[in-house]
Amino acid sequence: MNEVNTLELKETALRLAKNTEGFGRRYFLSGIEIGKEPRVKVLRGFRGVGKTTALLQLMGPGAIYFSMDNPHVSVSTLYDIGKKFVLEGYKMLFIDEVHHYKRWNEDTKALYDEFPQLSMAVSGSAPLAFAPERRYELIEVEPLSLREFIELGGRTPVPTASGAWMDINLAVGLLAENPWLYESFDAYMDGGAFPIYFTYSGKTLKSVYNSIQKSIREDAVFLPNVDGELVTQMARALVFLASSLLGEFSINNLSKNLSISKNKAYYMISLLESMKILRMVRPYGRGAKLIRGDPKLMFYHPVLRKAICAELGLQADKGALREELAVSCFISRGWNVSTIKGMKRSPDYVITKWAEKLIVEIGGAS
Repeated sequence: MNEVNTLELKETALRLAKNTEGFGRRYFLSGIEIGKEPRVKVLRGFRGVGKTTALLQLMGPGAIYFSMDNPHVSVSTLYDIGKKFVLEGYKMLFIDEVHHYKRWNEDTKALYDEFPQLSMAVSGSAPLAFAPERRYELIEVEPLSLREFIELGGRTPVPTASGAWMDINLAVGLLAENPWLYESFDAYMDGGAFPIYFTYSGKTLKSVYNSIQKSIREDAVFLPNVDGELVTQMARALVFLASSLLGEFSINNLSKNLSISKNKAYYMISLLESMKILRMVRPYGRGAKLIRGDPKLMFYHPVLRKAICAELGLQADKGALREELAVSCFISRGWNVSTIKGMKRSPDYVITKWAEKLIVEIGGAS
């Protein structure tokens, strides 16, 4: 391995950090306590949700950022780079695209054990590469909520009472008093759920589509048992799902359309779910997941569906977009979401939180 050129890495880190100065800070950053146990924070999430920007915004005195896909980094080991920075006096390492380095787990463990004063935050776009361990704190980086999008865009979010979403009169009144919310919502659905919107604006859907392609063609190869054939099938499956009505495709008929075994189809969908591209919503009930019936397949966030449809020259189905947005919002607020058994094509869902249980119907295309 070659000698680590820390001067070049420092210059790169400072330049990148300077570029983030005009960006707002994501909500999740307020919950990250660098220096406290567990001393290794792992940020994982889909491409373009702000992981790199978050690491750069966390930089301060005694901290340094570097990315494992940087050519100047790939000539050395993560352990050697980290150790040299520690010996130069750094106490915090922010390591991006860590899944590009196969031994990242072993090297971060060695640094963790050797330097008790050292804290690390690592990020990457291949979630299955991050197996939970005692010394890690997993931080799931999700797409923006509408409120966060509005705030990062420079407007003051409208204050709402807890549970206001359950009262149609409050919701109508809120929109009547704040008609600009319609425009903000349209921008949010055109890509604003991803922070890259503030850089790419009207080209965001194209950028999100490219991120999907990179995720399955570049990131997925770091996951177990993924070969070129499975990558091709992933891309085909996403086209099938994006261009269809929600609930039209099951894992069974996907396996038939793709001419692959049912087990392989399940594995493929589970990988796409772990990469936060798809979501599986299972029928409500007790017992093992596999005996409760086929899950309903949907996109993790409706912007992903819109991005694929835009690339195909299609209009995404409005009913599907609304269901995916509602499910995403419920889950992000701590609700468990299930379909009603035997009604996979229905827009009805069972949502539960603690002792509360509701059946909700999500409006279709009208």
